[in-house]
Amino acid sequence: MVLTLVLGALAAASGAYYWAATAAMAGFRRRPPLEPCSLGSLPGVSLLKPATDPDPGFPDLLRSHAAQDHPEFEIIVGHRPGDSETAAAVRSIRAHFPELRILGVECPRGSRGLNDKVQALERLAKHASKPVWVVNDADIRVPQAYLRTICRELGAAGTGLVTCLYRGEAEGGLAARLEALRIDTEFPAQVSLARRLQGMRFGLGATLAFRRETIERLGGFRSLREFVGDDYVLGARIAASGLRVEVSSVPVVTRTGPNDGPRRVWDRQLRWARTIRKQRPAGHAGLAVSFATIWCGLALLAQPALLWPVAALAVSARLAAAVTSARIVGSSEAVRSLWLVPLADIAAFAIWVFSYFGNDVEWAGRRIRLGAGGRIIL
Repeated sequence: MVLTLVLGALAAASGAYYWAATAAMAGFRRRPPLEPCSLGSLPGVSLLKPATDPDPGFPDLLRSHAAQDHPEFEIIVGHRPGDSETAAAVRSIRAHFPELRILGVECPRGSRGLNDKVQALERLAKHASKPVWVVNDADIRVPQAYLRTICRELGAAGTGLVTCLYRGEAEGGLAARLEALRIDTEFPAQVSLARRLQGMRFGLGATLAFRRETIERLGGFRSLREFVGDDYVLGARIAASGLRVEVSSVPVVTRTGPNDGPRRVWDRQLRWARTIRKQRPAGHAGLAVSFATIWCGLALLAQPALLWPVAALAVSARLAAAVTSARIVGSSEAVRSLWLVPLADIAAFAIWVFSYFGNDVEWAGRRIRLGAGGRIIL
């Protein structure tokens, strides 16, 4: 009886969570449109792109950043010394867009025990000349209106940071496909509900757009060196300073490479999960309610006659949220792959459980130990 009550409660809580998330996402989609403005009134942008571990598709991803309809921007790419492929990609894109300042900067591997990406950003920042800085990861592809849209959103009074939702595109096998499906059908729900309940108090690595003066007032990139989740920390500090963190109306794409097999996907997801556990322990524990298909399946195995109405409502809520999430980020593939949602939830549940057994993560070929708040301690 106790097991039946527990599983029934978990299934019911999952259903309530997903209906609340769907309502929050509906509010997100109904936001008022941006005020019209001329392109000439938009600020100049320095796009800082650390690409110290790019996949083979990086040239196409970089091209999407160069093909912006923004009036004034530059792209500064960080790459490893001796990385001839990334350097060649920078030269090729520069040749196709001669009117742009596109600069490649060598970024040697940083000091052990510090965030390697942030150390690369410190080098890139020295070459930035525009008042607005936009940072995103090497695996991100953006639409043509990307810079124009986020600059208009950043220009709203009281806004200190604009970040973006994203959808996954998998080029690898089943593991990468399940990762992308979970991103598309779950992550927008989590962000939208957090935004509704407490306001945005974190950033997402898919995009961090802020004014140069904002980060300098907070101590620059150097102040983020000791943390793995630098995007979260930056967003939290900007929110704590009294400025708003906003989620952009424009989603971007994160693409997994063809070499992203099960082990690489596992290591990446486990790093994210353990980092979130350290930075937002209560929120991470609360993710238990996001595994609706698991709790409902177990509830039906334990007491099908009693719990099937609860399970049916919870699964319906999960699927409704999945469709809404996928539409927000523009993922038609996720809508076609809803039959894989239970398998994606099982994989995510395994990672969530394992995130509580250890503090070490694999990142860019290094093993790192996490301390409180996501601080790197080894």
